[in-house]
Amino acid sequence: MAEGLVGKDDGAFNPNREQVAFFLENIQGIMRRFETEVVFEESTDVATGQVRYFQSIKKPLRDADGNLQILVIANDITQVREAQLRAEASEAQLSHVLKVTGEGVWDWEVATGVVRHNARWAEVLGLDPAQLSNSMEEFSSLLHPDDKPGVMAAVNACLEGVGPYSHEHRMLRPDGREIWVLDRGDVVERNADGSPKRMVGSFADISARRAAEQQLIEARTRAEVLNEEMVQTLQLVRDMARDATDANRAKSEFLANMSHEIRTPMNGIIGMTQLLLDSALTEEQRSFAKAIEASGEGLLSIVNDILDFSKIEAGKLELELVDFDLRQLLDEVENLVSVRIREKRLVFHQYFDADVPRVVHGSQQRLRQVLLNLVANAVKFTHRGSVSVTARLVPDFPGGLCLRFEVQDTGIGISPGDIPRLFQPFQQVDASNSRQFGGTGLGLSISKRLVTLMSGQIGVTSARNQGSTFWFEVPVEPAQSELAEDRVEMPLSMPLPVAVPHPVPVAEAADVVAPVVSAAAPGGLQLLLVEDNAINQALARALLQRMGHAVTAVAHGKEALDMLASRRFDAVFMDCQMPVMDGFDATRQLRAGGHGVLQPDIPVIAMTANAMVGDRERCLACGMNDYVAKPIKVPLLKEALDKVKVALGR
Repeated sequence: MAEGLVGKDDGAFNPNREQVAFFLENIQGIMRRFETEVVFEESTDVATGQVRYFQSIKKPLRDADGNLQILVIANDITQVREAQLRAEASEAQLSHVLKVTGEGVWDWEVATGVVRHNARWAEVLGLDPAQLSNSMEEFSSLLHPDDKPGVMAAVNACLEGVGPYSHEHRMLRPDGREIWVLDRGDVVERNADGSPKRMVGSFADISARRAAEQQLIEARTRAEVLNEEMVQTLQLVRDMARDATDANRAKSEFLANMSHEIRTPMNGIIGMTQLLLDSALTEEQRSFAKAIEASGEGLLSIVNDILDFSKIEAGKLELELVDFDLRQLLDEVENLVSVRIREKRLVFHQYFDADVPRVVHGSQQRLRQVLLNLVANAVKFTHRGSVSVTARLVPDFPGGLCLRFEVQDTGIGISPGDIPRLFQPFQQVDASNSRQFGGTGLGLSISKRLVTLMSGQIGVTSARNQGSTFWFEVPVEPAQSELAEDRVEMPLSMPLPVAVPHPVPVAEAADVVAPVVSAAAPGGLQLLLVEDNAINQALARALLQRMGHAVTAVAHGKEALDMLASRRFDAVFMDCQMPVMDGFDATRQLRAGGHGVLQPDIPVIAMTANAMVGDRERCLACGMNDYVAKPIKVPLLKEALDKVKVALGR
């Protein structure tokens, strides 16, 4: 058989051309280098097609004549190689399974302390596999300090043959995050003396499961606590129920008393101001006195609202039932708002159905109050057009007479989503800093409570920019006095115009006027005052001018930005709550360089009635430089101006 090999090359026995080319190139390389090599090869039998594996020792030689020869000693290792391939396939399958399950794998040579891991192990812990030292010390350093003793005790127990290792513990990632893992393993190989040689295992990230378990435990604990608190609360409610009504009444009575105490000196302020206006005053003094009178009247109106609200809350408000002239009552309401109606060039109408009696028996005072609230609101929120009041009887009302009043306007209207808030105390449709209309938000709430107190009901129909109709119904009785005999019939419709035939548009913000400019004294600053309230604007302007500064006054943030785009100033005094654009938004846009402003870094000083805790910080956070609270204190105003002068080097 050996003779059959003489004179033949590998191609005669192997049909695989790539294998033959490898053999030839390998032998040529060995002969060129003239070095002995151990080569692992595979070869396909030409007769059977079976692939066999060899470990070959190839040694180059020279014969006696110096010719190159090569000695090849081949050892058939097919069985060993096939076993190795099966093991690799099995390992690849296991690795795939572990990858699918998301578990990390570790292999620990106990004697050397070397610990090898798969990529998932490093990924779970946020580690770079290339930077691992693969040591037991490294693994130990990743354990949470509080859990390390328990982990090592469990590992040692497994090494001693107590059983497989399984432990839940925390490990630390390089980013500082703690994760919970379920770590499992067992000794798979021991030395002849029984000592552990090799331990393998896997671990899985169970952070989500542990978090859920902790939440469940906390929820159970909270439930137990809440259950106990509920039992205690029920008992407390039983104990407090007896006193709740009296406590609420006492609170409301206190508020009523305080409102009354405030109202008393306010009457003195307003009365003395009126006396002052009747005396000989300069034009400037008269202007200041009128400002005091207007401010006092506004404050008194707020106090009256609070007083009425507190009386209703305390159950102290009683209805005085009298005979009264219904048409005369509506005339009184009209007279109270006539000045504002003429200022806004509106038309006012009164309409009476023919069957409405002129004299009725009911609460004249509270009926007037409700009508005045509704009519004043209608005038307040109407810039052009008309306001009308209609009186009619509710048909088929059981038990006597029921009047229905409708106050209709052509004003700004109300969005349907805002209507439910209208009759709630202290609620306003627009509560933003840039809201155009002031007020306490008590008028409609008081009206609803008064109507309810009179056994009636109140409501509204409205749409944005389409006007509003507020209505209320209250039962009354026929007149019981001789006034009823003096009834005078009136026409079905009685329009009472109080304006020019063609109303002209009014400004969207009340009391907004053209910018006011004054000159500065030598050394004075050029200041921009942004204030929507005419009285506050006049007060601040007067104070600043008396200090020798030039003041340009505008009514809201947008006018301020327009002014700052055309002129340069030394500083800005900025109110916070204004119509069109409030001071916060204006300052933010100024700092951003919006609207083409010339000085985005100009000093801005808040001059605002927002004087609660945190308001100063809010002003500074939006980009303002300083803060002066209202009522204005002259020393603090001078201090703020001195800071501006220092910054300007003056």
